[in-house]
Amino acid sequence: MNFESYTEDEIKRWLWLRAVEWAALPAFISQPVAPILFIFYPWYFVVLTISAIGALWCFVRYSFVSVSFASIACIAVAWLKWPASIGSSIYLFFHHQPVPAVVALIWPIVGGLVGIPGKVGTIEVAFAKSIGFVSPDAEL
Repeated sequence: MNFESYTEDEIKRWLWLRAVEWAALPAFISQPVAPILFIFYPWYFVVLTISAIGALWCFVRYSFVSVSFASIACIAVAWLKWPASIGSSIYLFFHHQPVPAVVALIWPIVGGLVGIPGKVGTIEVAFAKSIGFVSPDAEL
């Protein structure tokens, strides 16, 4: 990503938003994916799997950051979460599965809330270092 045309405030906002998303990446990415999985698997199994992956993510999220992946994930989630949610919900209602249909419909909101919180500032600094916004030896 080219940050040269952005103001300092815009870069700080971008860093903070990507850090919040990165801290709970499995739950964030699940917003468009989980509603589709509800069609094929029991909704509680999908939710438990996302929670387990989120717990494992806690061991990785500070040691590895990827600006490219964070940018792609942000765009994909923003564009796909509501179409996937609404489409899956309609499908599930037509197939007489009202509970998974409601869960699929509200998942873009719930998925944003179920992530395990993390140290957003630490991730934000890692992103800032990776884009050259701060020096590599900078700390919190």
